[in-house]
Amino acid sequence: MGYCRQISLPASEPVTLDAMKNFLRVDSGFTLDDTTISGLITAAREHGEKLTGRALAQRTFRQVLDSFPYYTDTVQSQLAYPPSYYSLPRYSTTLWNYSQMIKLAYAPCVSVQQMRYVDTDGNPQVLVQDTDFTLDLMTEPARIFPKVGNYWPSSLYVANSLIIDFTAGYDPNPAAGVVTVTNAQNPPDSQPDQKVVLAVPQSILYAIELLVSFWYDHRDEPSPANIDAMFYDNAVIDFAPTRG
Repeated sequence: MGYCRQISLPASEPVTLDAMKNFLRVDSGFTLDDTTISGLITAAREHGEKLTGRALAQRTFRQVLDSFPYYTDTVQSQLAYPPSYYSLPRYSTTLWNYSQMIKLAYAPCVSVQQMRYVDTDGNPQVLVQDTDFTLDLMTEPARIFPKVGNYWPSSLYVANSLIIDFTAGYDPNPAAGVVTVTNAQNPPDSQPDQKVVLAVPQSILYAIELLVSFWYDHRDEPSPANIDAMFYDNAVIDFAPTRG
């Protein structure tokens, strides 16, 4: 999948300070440990993200690839520039869809803000959603494909030739609704409408609260295996991340 880093900070954590103090049975009027508890909430959320492959707090990420995935058909692959082993899918295939697929690093994906690449002349170019590419939000991880029957453009094979900025993560509001994406209904671009629930799973919230509680009482110990298992139960398993 190349590399992916956050380029903005969360507006809020999935567990509020007040909710965490209530879980810890710390009096709301006692504020001396507020900074410590807030730091532990963030640390527990970050720990959970590493184990689950999910963005537990909504923010913007930037994913980079050195090239587009390389289509392995014997004819069309000659159009790629340059043919490179490193742009092959993890499991090479001659199927158009899988060899063109780009997977986004964190779930749940909410939207793609920008997809930009360096063309063979060294100039930046922008791809437009629903015109140049299709975003699949239904799968985890989310997937990006060129429009049906098309291929990714030739790009200059340099570091970070392809940049994808996207928003991913849960809404901290327990009553958060869903993101609905209505796709084109005219062949050959027909896609089903997509809905993504943005509320944080309660099991993840509980795991964060348990971990903060443990660290608050045992500040020199690592995360317990039983709490880690709760995060692993919500993990996104991807056996074939995008290469490049």
